[in-house]
Amino acid sequence: MTRRRVGPVLAVLVAGALGCSTATPPAPPASATPASDDGVPASVQPTADPSSGRTSTHFPTASLRGPRDRPSVPAAPDLAGAYRFVSAPDFLNQDVADLAADGRRTYVVKGTGEVANSTNEAYETALDTVIDEMASHGTRDVLVPGDLVEGRWGRDDARTGVFGPVRTQAQRLRAWRRAADVYYPAWFERFDDHGLTTYPAVGDHEMGDDPWRVKRGHAWVDFKRRHIPQFKQIFADQALSGSDGRPRFAERPERGPARHTAYSVRLDPDVLLVTLDVFERRDGDVHISVDRAQLRWLRSVLRKARKDDVPWVMVQAHTPMPGKVRVRNSTHLVYEKGRASELWRTMVDGGVDVYLSGEVHDQTVRSRDGILEVSHGSLFYRGEASYLVGQATADRLVLENHQFRGEVGFEDRLWTTSRQGAPGHISYPDASVVTGTLAATRTRSGGLRVDDAAGVLTPRG
Repeated sequence: MTRRRVGPVLAVLVAGALGCSTATPPAPPASATPASDDGVPASVQPTADPSSGRTSTHFPTASLRGPRDRPSVPAAPDLAGAYRFVSAPDFLNQDVADLAADGRRTYVVKGTGEVANSTNEAYETALDTVIDEMASHGTRDVLVPGDLVEGRWGRDDARTGVFGPVRTQAQRLRAWRRAADVYYPAWFERFDDHGLTTYPAVGDHEMGDDPWRVKRGHAWVDFKRRHIPQFKQIFADQALSGSDGRPRFAERPERGPARHTAYSVRLDPDVLLVTLDVFERRDGDVHISVDRAQLRWLRSVLRKARKDDVPWVMVQAHTPMPGKVRVRNSTHLVYEKGRASELWRTMVDGGVDVYLSGEVHDQTVRSRDGILEVSHGSLFYRGEASYLVGQATADRLVLENHQFRGEVGFEDRLWTTSRQGAPGHISYPDASVVTGTLAATRTRSGGLRVDDAAGVLTPRG
């Protein structure tokens, strides 16, 4: 299916229509929940405020002190005959789609005459630029450890009715399904158009974004917590099923709450990827943990990998393990109990080499208990898009972090279901720069040795 682009006539929803001031508003936090948005204050506030009183505002590089400010380093060496992959968690962490495409009913904002939309020509051009570059590295495979979408669905803060009424729980779920039917296909279509195959994991934004419980009653938060199983099924239907509706991956748990969202796949004779679902509803809340059925399944997968002598075993899940990592505009969810958890011990005992995670919108590598923990990713809509390029042979692994330095304008906003719309202008005029590299070797005893590293991929203890 050919992606439809939008022209100026489908302009973005302006800030005034979202109930904001007509003055240029401050940049919203990303994964952080906006103050009073869910009945709780944001745990992480934006580090930069682009408001300047001008009609058009862009992030000045000097004010960010984030991923895009890190110095470049020499590129990693090319491994002859290596399997190559890209990893890009938190891409997009945003709802971007043409709401006026495919004969869909449009919604005009009273007072402005503008069509409420979740994309424009600038976004489509910027997305093409970034995904084109991902595809230029000789790979067809893109790993995405969570947060494909913004996912704050089942709400309609501007009262537009774009996805229908949201007064009752049943209405909210119908609105959620309608939003999923728009935003997920648009996300996958962009990668399909570039000949790329994606391997996604579920993130907190696929579950409606944290939190899932507040001290006082909150209808939408209560709705999210109650409907985690439905959200997982919708994600599986949209992201992990083929055109015939059947699961894309045969190797997955036979039972348990992650039976549709966890899977393993042999990407290459030298690389096994195991994707975990770390969002478990229990005790009346949502925990960052792996359920017991999924853990048993993981043990069996790792036993088989060891029996088959798979050179490199990689696990991807959305949240990092506890410990010091760089964090950018994130509530910084971490896996419960960390290295004391059964999951960590299972990965150590099972011979996992690399644990790929997102959530923190920045890059850090830690080397602990023989596992390289790679927390990575950045936010496209903040002009900070990044991705990791991996190369693997039977005895060598090379990682390289690519960082873009884009331009973002908050003179207007894209429409979203939640009250803070995304910036209306974004561009990526230049190619990415390499800000980190890592080269590792398989030792004779079967361990992993880091031979060289630079920049943001230099391991911490």
